[in-house]
Amino acid sequence: MKFMQGLATGAILAILGVGALYMSGALDGVLTDNGAASERANTTAVEKEILYWVAPMDPSYRRDGPGKSPMGMDLIPVYKGEEQSGYNGVEIDPRLAASIGVKTAPVKRETLTPEIATIGQFTYDERRMEHVHVRAAGWVEKLYVRAVGEPVNEGQPLFDVYAPELLAAQADYIQAMETGQKQYLDGAVERLRGLGLTDEDINALKGRKNLKPLLTIRAPRAGVIHQMNIGDGDRINVGVPAMSITELDPMWLIANVFEADTPLVKKGADVTITPMDGGAGVSAKVDYIYPTLDTMTRTSRVRIVVANPDEAFLNGMYARANIARAPIADALTVPTSAVIRLGHGAHVLVAEGEGRFRPTEVALGAEVGERTVITEGVQEGDAVVVRGQFMIDSETSFQGAKMRMLGEDEAADDMDMSMDMGEADTDTVEGTVNAVDLEARKLNISHGPMENFGMMGMTMDFPVGEDVVLTGGLEGARIRFTVSRDGMRFTITAFDVLEAGE
Repeated sequence: MKFMQGLATGAILAILGVGALYMSGALDGVLTDNGAASERANTTAVEKEILYWVAPMDPSYRRDGPGKSPMGMDLIPVYKGEEQSGYNGVEIDPRLAASIGVKTAPVKRETLTPEIATIGQFTYDERRMEHVHVRAAGWVEKLYVRAVGEPVNEGQPLFDVYAPELLAAQADYIQAMETGQKQYLDGAVERLRGLGLTDEDINALKGRKNLKPLLTIRAPRAGVIHQMNIGDGDRINVGVPAMSITELDPMWLIANVFEADTPLVKKGADVTITPMDGGAGVSAKVDYIYPTLDTMTRTSRVRIVVANPDEAFLNGMYARANIARAPIADALTVPTSAVIRLGHGAHVLVAEGEGRFRPTEVALGAEVGERTVITEGVQEGDAVVVRGQFMIDSETSFQGAKMRMLGEDEAADDMDMSMDMGEADTDTVEGTVNAVDLEARKLNISHGPMENFGMMGMTMDFPVGEDVVLTGGLEGARIRFTVSRDGMRFTITAFDVLEAGE
């Protein structure tokens, strides 16, 4: 009985205690803690599972836990369901590709006509130049032309000369005519002809009783005075040119061609000549390839005959010359901007649709204008990226795709930042001069790839060798220059201006 009373009393006290706790808020706290614990448990249950950790710039570098990449960057987690698909390339959202300006172009099969671009200087056609001589020593009595560059017509008087030997020959001719003996007369005529008289001059002597003291020297051809070696009253001697006359149509353009390009130039090749002021171009032909090489500039001279009916091309004027080479038929080509040159070769990004881009190693052929021949690696009709490659690289960690493309051993060489510069000590490349520092003897140049060194195109400063003439006014010029490498120091040892800056 007492036991039952005690049990009932304990139950009542327990109920009262719970009520007191509830009224004081203590029980509320207990319930709240239990709810939070339950929520954290649920959150943990739905939290994404981390599969592994990768380097931000190299997704192929994986670790089981957090840490640092070989480049010193914090590793980032890859969650279940977000791992890479296994596609052997790079993938980005197609909308992102459009927004960052990715542009593609098809691989084409076409015939290319490569050219050798150079600069030449006009000079007179030496085969159309004639020197004016006298055949008897004497003195210049009168000049009819007085300055270099004056135009003359064939047969026009140039100057009068007084020559004692000529007077003696005239006297013999008049005497022979008076005697009427044919043999003496024929001899006197031949002597006059030998002294430079024409048949017209000799006929004018017939019937004369007095001697003609002056001989008029006439232009042997039409043209302009190229050289003037005499003046009024000057003594003139046999064998010394008094003046020279040349024609202005056609003209010669003497172009300089680099040693490596010389075997590609053929006699009779088509040439397009364009004035330096950007005027209309004219067609011409290669007339002669000189058999000597300038040992300083490593160039050979090519003679191009250019028609000049309007006399627009002047002696000493410069002009651009594009010399045609043998055409390249049935060639697979891509825009040159599609080619990515890395230390281990050349590559293109092949667009495969739906935001997929596959890095593909290619073998390069000739570069003609804005097109580059591909001899291996792509097929006709493939779409290659021509703009936005490095935006894709930025958005998708292109270096990881490159590692799959090149193989882990080669990519490891890149990760330790080593550079295969090759064994060559020199290379020749074209570029545009951005700035000239005459005091420091430096040129800032945006240049194309230096394949001998395994370097892609870039903009950098080059010191100029002491033996190279460096002047101002090169800003904006297109040049071809030779670089000598000593370790990681690159020095310009020669350059030639292909196109002057604006």
